[in-house]
Amino acid sequence: TDPVNLDQMLWPRAAAAAEVLWSGKKDLGGKERNVANATRRLAEMRERLVTRGVGAAPVQMVWCLQNEGRCVL
Repeated sequence: TDPVNLDQMLWPRAAAAAEVLWSGKKDLGGKERNVANATRRLAEMRERLVTRGVGAAPVQMVWCLQNEGRCVL
């Protein structure tokens, strides 16, 4: 990582960490959070960053998508 790709890597990872740390394992209804919903929220966050001029890369949770049920958010 260098100044050229810092924004691209930092902000998507910070958003993913925030998803896990602040959202918790269960939603307001008491259901386990799932990768599909988290992916949607992270994509929306990326779009907000890009709109503001941050060159944020997409968050790709490949392992989670390939191993459904084994990725605990």
